[in-house]
Amino acid sequence: MNSDQRFVLVGMAGAATFSVLFVWLGLGLLDLAAPAVTSPGERIAYALRWDFWAGLALLAGVGRVAGERFFSNQIDGAVPAEGRGLQVDRAYIQNTTEQLLLLLVAHAGLALVLPAASLKVIPLLVALFLVGRITFWAGYLRSAPARAFGFATTFYPTVAVFFYVAFRLLAG
Repeated sequence: MNSDQRFVLVGMAGAATFSVLFVWLGLGLLDLAAPAVTSPGERIAYALRWDFWAGLALLAGVGRVAGERFFSNQIDGAVPAEGRGLQVDRAYIQNTTEQLLLLLVAHAGLALVLPAASLKVIPLLVALFLVGRITFWAGYLRSAPARAFGFATTFYPTVAVFFYVAFRLLAG
């Protein structure tokens, strides 16, 4: 294992630990009210009201690339030939689009299988998603391996939600 792989492994392990602590402490320390929802539609609407804020991560990336292109010779929309910053920002948009789509599906499923009192975990997962996207972008601007913590902070909670929802759906 080379030094970059070790750096990524440490970032991923740190993100997994951070994510568990973030949600666990958030549920314990924050006095989040359980939503008053009963129907499946109300549950999904509750999740989408919070997931809206996760969309800001994508909006920020698109806005930054638009601004960079406007003030550069890359205004034609072509794949950037120069400037690592624009390449990283485009990669951020691509990855954030993928992560956001997964988050939306996961949270819709979670909203349908959790008891209403437990739905308060969704705002914490959205906050964690935003922390992950910020640290992914900031890390990536430093170096490719430095994006590992942010990637894992975004991805691992969504994977955990997918597994949880799948288990609940299969278990009935």
